[in-house]
Amino acid sequence: MAANPLEHVLDTSHWHFTDAIGGGIHLNLSVASFKLFGHTFVLTKFMVLEVIAALIIIGIYVWPGRMAWRVRNSNVPRGKFQNAFEGVLTFIRDQVARPYIGEHDADRFLPFLWTLFLFVLVCNLLGLVPFLGSPTASLGVTGALAVCSFFVIHGSAIAKMGLGHYMKAHVPDTGLPILAALPLIVMIVGIELLGHFIKTFVLAVRLFANMLGGHTVLAVILGFITMSKHAEVMFYPITVGSVVGVLALSFLELFVGFLQAYIFVFLTALFLGSALHPEH
Repeated sequence: MAANPLEHVLDTSHWHFTDAIGGGIHLNLSVASFKLFGHTFVLTKFMVLEVIAALIIIGIYVWPGRMAWRVRNSNVPRGKFQNAFEGVLTFIRDQVARPYIGEHDADRFLPFLWTLFLFVLVCNLLGLVPFLGSPTASLGVTGALAVCSFFVIHGSAIAKMGLGHYMKAHVPDTGLPILAALPLIVMIVGIELLGHFIKTFVLAVRLFANMLGGHTVLAVILGFITMSKHAEVMFYPITVGSVVGVLALSFLELFVGFLQAYIFVFLTALFLGSALHPEH
């Protein structure tokens, strides 16, 4: 465990693999820094973990027989491995994409929704692995994912309806004379447009807060072991209690990891369906 338990939760360019007495390995990722457009970019732990998450997804879903293609074309999976992992894709297709985006439009967005769900899920679960961490405990990561959802949602709606019709869909029919209705229309359209940005912000903060909070609690409980290493008699009951508590909370965090990935994709699909079908 790291000398500072919160190092497991926070992003850093100095990655420590240490035990309670200070031994272990230290990786200085800042040596891979580079300058671009006058700014210095430094490699961090979360960047490495995001690449690892992408490689895990590729290893499971892309290389072994193009599973996603078979699910999209309704082919029946064969074998325990295919059933387990393709079942996740089928669930997103049948319970999230098609009900909330619509039968005609859903399949076009399945690759994005699948990728989004799997990436968030794997990043969440990496936080349960000792010495690693959860990239989704960073607002920068969840913010970037939310921005991707924002552009897909509204970019797709504009591409489908055209910018003029997309903006017209925000204008309410008040039934009032134009001079009387104009202030009300401006206010409602402003609120609607502001709401799009608020929804994106909520997407980012919801995932970030849940993952940061959960992993911080786990890190603090584990930190009791390090803090009590000189407590002699109390060291053993504190250690046992901390390990039992962390084990119980880890099962809860496992559930939260799946739940937050589902909620992120569910809300993205819901907002996407609303943007594509404003009449509903």
